[in-house]
Amino acid sequence: MRNSSYIFSLLFASLSLFSCEKVIDIEFNDSEALLVIEGELTDDPSNSQTITISKTTDFQTTNDQLFVSGAVVLITDDAGNSVYLSETTPGKYQTSTLAGVPGRTYNLSVTYDGKSYTSTCKMPVKTTLDSLSISKTPGFGGGMIRSVVPHFQDPAGKGNFYRLRMYINEEFIESFIYDDEFLDGNYNSQGLQSFNQAIKQFDTVAVQLMNVDEKVHYYFETLAANSGGPGGGVASPANPKSNIVGGALGYFSAHTSQYQTIIAD
Repeated sequence: MRNSSYIFSLLFASLSLFSCEKVIDIEFNDSEALLVIEGELTDDPSNSQTITISKTTDFQTTNDQLFVSGAVVLITDDAGNSVYLSETTPGKYQTSTLAGVPGRTYNLSVTYDGKSYTSTCKMPVKTTLDSLSISKTPGFGGGMIRSVVPHFQDPAGKGNFYRLRMYINEEFIESFIYDDEFLDGNYNSQGLQSFNQAIKQFDTVAVQLMNVDEKVHYYFETLAANSGGPGGGVASPANPKSNIVGGALGYFSAHTSQYQTIIAD
């Protein structure tokens, strides 16, 4: 599976499927190496919660990431639970003893090299992913163009935010971001189609649907809007607005997660 920086760069092609186009100004940052914290906490008890910590080099010189060992990583919630994450590989901190609960607020604390970084994120209520279907339209010069449609009911009332990841034959292909500006209270029928890889007959297609909070949505929206396309990422010149306090790049997302798969006909 491709690395997270490449995942982020792929968001560019799928920005604003249900969002109005926005002009977003982001300050350039090219002088110093910064800590990058990428954290995801889900309500899926079968997966370990993972925080990845790295350090960027000057983007003018290289886009490499240097993984950071020896950090102290703590997650707490508003129900009084707390857990320290163990470093399983360089820069990757995990725990399998904490499953997220929709509606609960989670706090991330990272201490490294004498500095502290914190973030708070409330896990949204889960929107049920009912099923997937394959939509087909005739292509130019013959053949069919396929898209995968995630079927779910958006709750009434604006302020619901979604991220979706698409996989073909177990390989990550592309990420998409939604809001409910034009979907509010309706049943989704919008298909996902990648410019990076076409869906072919008999492909196994999977979609992961995540309910994310507004700050996380805005992070990925600004990341996509300011990405240079494939090859961009967290260390790009236009750093997206992080929800982490303390001077680090990246994000902390407490979100729901669910998968569905389908065989393309």
